[in-house]
Amino acid sequence: PFCRLGARELSSIKPQLDAHNVRLVGIGLEDVGVQEFVEGNYFTAELYIDSQKKAYQALGFKRLSFFNLLSAMFGKKSRDAMGKVKEQGLGGDTKGDGYQNGGTLVVSQGGEDVLLCYKQDAPSENVDPEEIIKALCIPQNPPQEVETGAMSAESDKSEKFTA
Repeated sequence: PFCRLGARELSSIKPQLDAHNVRLVGIGLEDVGVQEFVEGNYFTAELYIDSQKKAYQALGFKRLSFFNLLSAMFGKKSRDAMGKVKEQGLGGDTKGDGYQNGGTLVVSQGGEDVLLCYKQDAPSENVDPEEIIKALCIPQNPPQEVETGAMSAESDKSEKFTA
């Protein structure tokens, strides 16, 4: 379920990335559950499978032991993340390799510079999408003024609110 949550959170910034010609690419580690993952639209970008986990090894993404996984699953961060999973109705299962942690890598155009390298310490931890936006120097969306169209008899000015 944590993969679905992380994928959904990353997908939330895809419109901002698209607006700045930044590709969002996901690399899964196995075919188990991929069809359901794709059909559920948890990740709305390019998705590849690295069944030999070469990218995971090259990036130093760690593999948990049984005891590390067990303690990580019952920690506060996991409970909080599970609450988000349930709140968003993401479901999930425990099929597949739950021992392999992943992360997020942001590279400059052409791949010459690493702008952000986030490595999970536990399966429930994911990079904050705003960290990706910052690493790419994409300006935050400023609050926009919204006209309500409310007019009073004494004034011909419409009220404005910041959203």
